[in-house]
Amino acid sequence: MATGIYIDGLNLYYGALRNTPYRWLDLEHFCHLLLPQDQIGTIRYFTAPIYLRHDTNSRSRQSVYLRAIRTTPLVQVHLGHFISAEKWRAIVESNSKPSESFQPRFRPEWLFRFIWADARSRRQGDANLANVVIEQEKGTDVNLAAHLINDCARNLIDRALVISNDSDLSGAIHIARTFVDDIGILNPHTQRTSSHLKKSAKFEIHLRKNTLSRSQFPQTLTESNGKQISRPRVWK
Repeated sequence: MATGIYIDGLNLYYGALRNTPYRWLDLEHFCHLLLPQDQIGTIRYFTAPIYLRHDTNSRSRQSVYLRAIRTTPLVQVHLGHFISAEKWRAIVESNSKPSESFQPRFRPEWLFRFIWADARSRRQGDANLANVVIEQEKGTDVNLAAHLINDCARNLIDRALVISNDSDLSGAIHIARTFVDDIGILNPHTQRTSSHLKKSAKFEIHLRKNTLSRSQFPQTLTESNGKQISRPRVWK
């Protein structure tokens, strides 16, 4: 039985890896531990190059990690993209300390209270607005859905596991099961699995912390061109 595994990279990262010592994750080893009885034919990893104006270090660490997982033969990386746009959005109300709605906080506090009171007295509607930068990842869920359906429709796999808790994938799983019935999900988050995903999937498996700890890359890897890749220092 050939099994395909489809990983929503950002969903996995923010659900199970962020701020943990397990971010240097060997996806191939990880997947073999999740499904030890399966013959895994392909592992597709879907993510987008991080573009955050306030955090260029995350971008460089992600780049190092993508190089690392490309050294494993079964893993195929599929990239989406980030978009950035300016939009007007409501500011969270805080009657006691309105300056805490901003980071860093406004100083001096007394001066900001006057500015805030003036803005509230002249506003239209129920909230004050701020022009903010919205940064969004695009393409990951669409790419995952397209590859899942394509692989199932072309009989490239006999079984599939989707690692995500994004309810937007429920429709793709439902369609893919018309070609390959045995499709399951793994929710990398601590909160409940999306009810839509549970309804669309045939089975669900659960993530154990020791699976993450047992699936770490060695400290240093070597690419096919001979260059070395080292685990980012802050990930230790």
